[in-house]
Amino acid sequence: MCPSEAQAQKLTIVDLEDAWAPRLFAPGPDGTAPEYRETYLELAAERDKNGKPIDDREALGELYGVLPSLAIVRERLADEARHACHAAIDPSPIGTLARPFAQDHGPLVKMNSNARVALEKQLEKERVKRGLADFPSLAKIPDLAPKYARWKKLADQHAGIVTAQRKLVCEGFLPEKDADGTMTWRTSDAVELFQRRNFLMPNERLDPETREAMMQDSRELDYRLALRILRERVVDATGLLEDGTAGDGPQPILDRMLDPAAMRAARGRETPLPNAAPDLVSPTTEAAAKHLAWTGPAEVAAFLARHKTGVRVALALPPPPAYHAAHMDLSAELDRGDVWYDDTPIKRKITRRPTVTVFVNDNGTKRPLVRWPTTIGGWSDVRTAGGYVHQRWKESDVGPRVWRDLFAAPTWMPPPTTPDKDLVKNLYNGKWELKRSIMGPGPHAAYGMVLLVHDNVVKQKDGTEKYWDNGIGTHGSSSVTSIVNGTSHGCHRLYNGLAVRLADFLLRHREHEVKGQMPVKYRRVVRHKGTFVAKLDTRGFHYQLTPPVPITVLKGNIRSQRKVPPKNAAPASE
Repeated sequence: MCPSEAQAQKLTIVDLEDAWAPRLFAPGPDGTAPEYRETYLELAAERDKNGKPIDDREALGELYGVLPSLAIVRERLADEARHACHAAIDPSPIGTLARPFAQDHGPLVKMNSNARVALEKQLEKERVKRGLADFPSLAKIPDLAPKYARWKKLADQHAGIVTAQRKLVCEGFLPEKDADGTMTWRTSDAVELFQRRNFLMPNERLDPETREAMMQDSRELDYRLALRILRERVVDATGLLEDGTAGDGPQPILDRMLDPAAMRAARGRETPLPNAAPDLVSPTTEAAAKHLAWTGPAEVAAFLARHKTGVRVALALPPPPAYHAAHMDLSAELDRGDVWYDDTPIKRKITRRPTVTVFVNDNGTKRPLVRWPTTIGGWSDVRTAGGYVHQRWKESDVGPRVWRDLFAAPTWMPPPTTPDKDLVKNLYNGKWELKRSIMGPGPHAAYGMVLLVHDNVVKQKDGTEKYWDNGIGTHGSSSVTSIVNGTSHGCHRLYNGLAVRLADFLLRHREHEVKGQMPVKYRRVVRHKGTFVAKLDTRGFHYQLTPPVPITVLKGNIRSQRKVPPKNAAPASE
């Protein structure tokens, strides 16, 4: 079916081909595409240019703005050896774990394991002495019941950790020899890879959401991945942004919540906003899944087996709201939430976290479309001209600004105040190397996959306007967990997938010019644990919104006695 025929029948064409990239990286009418497009497609397929699998730490990019290819789902659903490995494991012991175990629990886990072994020996002697058939019988003997209860609690903990480790072994993230009930860096690293594969907070901890996922059937987890991919393809096809976060919250898709709770609302921001748009993304995705008969893992596997490299489909989906148009009257507010201008760094759990809210003018009604978690500035290490490093407050500017310049696959050019030690990493083999990934472009760059510059519009004496960039922007972030509890260097970080979704929405619903790849010539010599040269030749692929989208950075609720930034606060540009 050709696009015009689909349009005539009010059908939406959804691209379900394996080789897909978001609008942000799509070729223009003249065929020009961002330089990063080919790399994006390789990362999505988890293959290099030669078709060889890439390292898991590079491949698992969904949390970092690279939507996996449907080829990954096809491959995983067909991996019978992996599914058999999982099926041989009873996951129920994982449900007994009461802590978010991680590497920092290693000493506690070891102590508990030693106590378990000692108690087991003592109880075994008592069992033999009393001629009892099994350990549970010991619980009925009053003087042994407390000791048995203590042993049982420790034994359940050990079994839960071992079971979780065995699941990680099935995924290929952990060597079998390390499924021993200890909590080392190897297990924590493997947990993070599992979290990245299954779109969970990558905190390296066996937290409740991770434990719940580990207890699911392996095919079910692959099915959830398929639904997440379908959701972004549907969003791309329909131009929707409204995900319920500004209102009553995102809704399940076929009875499944596809995002971790931390992505669905910022802490302290659960109350719906007035006139908020409902969740349109979830019901539209569910409608697409039902039209495709993607009602379970087997059905998705059969569909993907029939379409070896994917297919474009025309679906009858719910119509978009009336306010959707080629050019929408949009605006945004960044609420800084609770702000503590402490004179010195103090760790705080912020009650009311910062948010970014996108609005549309719907016939005079200021309608919130989304409200997403973000960050504001805080205390950061800063290098002085003399080479010394100390902490300074990095302020997030307040007041009216505009989103004018949008960069796809942006690079980060570390300012002179960034300490050299922050630009190198330890390879733990006696060698160090430059942190090239943090400079970008790529999913692990400081700006993630998208940068929207905050320009201050300054009126000149002659009446013209000048756009002033103070180094602050709304952007994606490779530091996913910082958006839950952390601060930034002044910028407003978004979860990378949401940053990509926002950029696509702006390119779909705002007039803009395609400026193309922006050349730069950035060089810096980094001296720490060796000498390295950082080189960047592009700032990213540049789109310019015409006119810009007006945004306002709100002051927030300043909770500290001090009502202005700490002395010698540094601008984000430093």
